[in-house]
Amino acid sequence: MKINVGIDLGTTYSAVATFSKQLGRVQVFKNNDEKECTPSVICREENGYTMIGEAAKIEQKSGNLNTVAFYKSKMGDKNFSAYIGGQDYTAEDLSAIFLTEFVKEIEEKNNIEIDGAVITVPAYFNEEQRKATIRAGERAGLKVLKIINEPTAAIIAYGLTSGKEKNVMVYDLGGGTFDITIAHVKNTEIEVLATNGNHQLGGMDWDEVLLNNIATQFSDEHGIDIADYPEEYKELQVKCEEAKKRLSAVAATTISIQCDGCSGKYEVTREYFDSNTSNLLESTKLLIHKCFDEITEARNGKRFDWKDIDEVVLVGGSTRMPQIKDMIVSEYGKPPITKDINVDTIVATGAAMQAELCVNSTLTLTVAAPAGGNAGGMSTPMTLTISNTGIKDITAHSLGMLALASNEKDYINSIIIPKNSPVSKTFSRQYTFGGEKMEVFIMQGETRDPHGCDILGKYVITGMPKGQKNQLSVNFLYNANGVVEANANLGNGTMLTAVREEVTESLDEIIARLEREKKEAEEAARRAQSIEIMLMIDSSGSMDGNRIYEAKKAAKSFAREFDLKYAKISILSFGDRSTFTCKNANSLFTIDAGIDAVTVGGVGYGTSNTPINNNYRNFSGKGTRILVVLTDGYWENQVSEEYAADNAKADGILIYGIGIGDADEAFLDRISSGKGKKVDLSQLTTAFKEVASSIATEVASGNSLR
Repeated sequence: MKINVGIDLGTTYSAVATFSKQLGRVQVFKNNDEKECTPSVICREENGYTMIGEAAKIEQKSGNLNTVAFYKSKMGDKNFSAYIGGQDYTAEDLSAIFLTEFVKEIEEKNNIEIDGAVITVPAYFNEEQRKATIRAGERAGLKVLKIINEPTAAIIAYGLTSGKEKNVMVYDLGGGTFDITIAHVKNTEIEVLATNGNHQLGGMDWDEVLLNNIATQFSDEHGIDIADYPEEYKELQVKCEEAKKRLSAVAATTISIQCDGCSGKYEVTREYFDSNTSNLLESTKLLIHKCFDEITEARNGKRFDWKDIDEVVLVGGSTRMPQIKDMIVSEYGKPPITKDINVDTIVATGAAMQAELCVNSTLTLTVAAPAGGNAGGMSTPMTLTISNTGIKDITAHSLGMLALASNEKDYINSIIIPKNSPVSKTFSRQYTFGGEKMEVFIMQGETRDPHGCDILGKYVITGMPKGQKNQLSVNFLYNANGVVEANANLGNGTMLTAVREEVTESLDEIIARLEREKKEAEEAARRAQSIEIMLMIDSSGSMDGNRIYEAKKAAKSFAREFDLKYAKISILSFGDRSTFTCKNANSLFTIDAGIDAVTVGGVGYGTSNTPINNNYRNFSGKGTRILVVLTDGYWENQVSEEYAADNAKADGILIYGIGIGDADEAFLDRISSGKGKKVDLSQLTTAFKEVASSIATEVASGNSLR
């Protein structure tokens, strides 16, 4: 009969377990060595002969260069490869090879046939690492039911067996990865509150402290760098790992080394080991406090700390190091839970329970009676019914999209799904979009700076009605495997086509292309849209001399930014009076003549006129109407002109205020649709060009993501 299992695919050791309905508990399978845990080591010879587990570990210890270990932490890393058996392998390749051989061994040894599997991963694995794990399982012939976070699996295995309400911290230090997860357990329900981790921190980093120490002593004594001798170096790696394990039980141990005809034997004390790995231990403490801070933030500032933790559970073989327990006692004030917990198999146990829940939605677990017995003092075992819906996991990473910031210049990671959000919950963003194809670049990371995030891929959304601006919603979620899913729909509910594609450009190339396309869209919109512009130029006495000269030069440059097939420009001169020097012109000759006709004093030397109030109704049509005001001083009727500007804006007219000289900057801001511009005279032409670009952006705003 085929069964479903949980597989703890560990960095250093792996285990397989299944839930037995008949027994009401989990059974952990043994390998050919009669052990529940199998070293995650591969030996692959050039003829294709493959060994895993203890046999491969022995080859590794002997210095066989065709062995490889610690590849799990490199899952999803395109820059990693291991050369064994005359071939290069990625971490995904190696995981697939190991799983193939591992499953085969467990099936033959235990006379079973494995169908589906829940495979565990560190909670802090990103999407690509999770997808690589799924692919490795499928390549090994498994039906991957789910990917589950290792700490969540541990909480399922441990936290649900008591039927109590508590906050549980899982401190998971494996051979190559570290996770810290805090969850609230109530009866048979689990709600993960926060998770953090480092998938490049694990027991092998503690091993490396010993490795570097011994290699340095050997080099000082014999002048030989053992790193130059791959076989001897692999052998020393295994010896240092074994010494680390011995130091969990003794105060001192020795490590011997042979290389290039020389030998050495060196003592290492636990005191030295603990002192020189304290920085690694401190790294795990910082991640614990990061969890505390995130829970505090989610509780609106109500502080969460060690005092709120009811139990600490250690997971992973590396937690056997005494320094781990000592740190927990020092910080927490109490020892971690150790009774009835096998740190090596608890994750596989939880994964097996999750595998049963994937297939049957509920399981009935038989557990020992609580201390003192059941009601009436009886010690009959209890049964607990656990539901899949009672396990509420969270996202380990924020999900965002590459977007243009509000300043219209910078590209940011606009976070859509915050870290520690529930998995399988949909988060949406609404957009007004006027194009036919929308590219959405998915970012994973906590910072707004996209350079500090991973690009997961892009979704190309199509199917929008052509020739109009559409209201649409883009919907995202992390599924139960921690993998992103997305879809999109129009405001009326009509589903759009959303296809995920691989990203072949670098982030800088993407931003450069988006910026280029944005400018092209603005230019196309500027040329394709019919707009009417009224340019009001202050010609009071203070504009005399260089100011009116620069104003005319800037105005002529401004007019050349538009395709006059689709734009009409009026020039209005104002002072004590106001008059049009050209109206609704669509030729540069006429516009230039109108600009040249603006003369200081021609409409009086003061500022008593109200040009906005008198003229904003003089647009010929109801299309895109733009009012650009250039002034160099304080107006006599500013308050009434502010009210006139409000009326104009309410009528749909966009107003840009540009000031030079003694212009009132607050007044410019007040009359403008956005923020006014006050610039030096030398920057006037540039300011007008920026206004022209902004006009194009406004016209084309339906094609931009903000």
